[in-house]
Amino acid sequence: MKNKMLKIATLFLLLLSGSLKSQTVQILKDSVLFESNYYVLEEVKFNTGNQHTVAIYGEIQNAFDIFNKPSFEAPEKRIQAKKDMLLELISNNELRQANYGFEQYNIFYDKNQLLNLSVHLQSYGSPFEATRYYCFDLNTGKNIGSQLFINQTALLKCIKSRLKKQNGKLQPTLKALQDFKITTDSKNKITGISFMVADLENYRNSGYEQFEVVFTWKEIQKYIAPSFKKRII
Repeated sequence: MKNKMLKIATLFLLLLSGSLKSQTVQILKDSVLFESNYYVLEEVKFNTGNQHTVAIYGEIQNAFDIFNKPSFEAPEKRIQAKKDMLLELISNNELRQANYGFEQYNIFYDKNQLLNLSVHLQSYGSPFEATRYYCFDLNTGKNIGSQLFINQTALLKCIKSRLKKQNGKLQPTLKALQDFKITTDSKNKITGISFMVADLENYRNSGYEQFEVVFTWKEIQKYIAPSFKKRII
């Protein structure tokens, strides 16, 4: 046990930008060295004060149940709790049995008070992984999801048609319009939107397979709700 503990080293907490495109949030990073491998811990942190951050943190932190406790209002405390739990599991030789989950965050769009991001979970010692997608209106703190789109039935029909090339049996519902990522170029100009459609009918050891359906901005802009269109250009 002592030899194992000697292999454990931790790095100082780093405050790094989640993306060069990001204005509102950054990604807190920390790591633990165990048996010659670095395991990275991440957490989302808002750069500026916003009265809705507590509600947003609550929703993001509930993406996956990795703590049997209420949400943390301070991201610094949550990443420290992740680290403490990881070190405890390692010291007790319980890491593999616990199926500890590592969260990774990706910021896709952060402009005009709209924040589009994902939370990805990878389980230690298991092939299981999963991803949740969010698009927050920072003016209200609400996850707008499919509210970003109009003519939803027609849009879903188009998604189904494009899915046939990847999985002809998959029949997505309107829920598929909630899981998307906004794509941009190097100048942070929107190039399109990709819908991430999960095959919820067929569970595998690694989780539910996801299929990406890509729309260019020219194709998708007619489906953007007028109330958001000016903010998403």
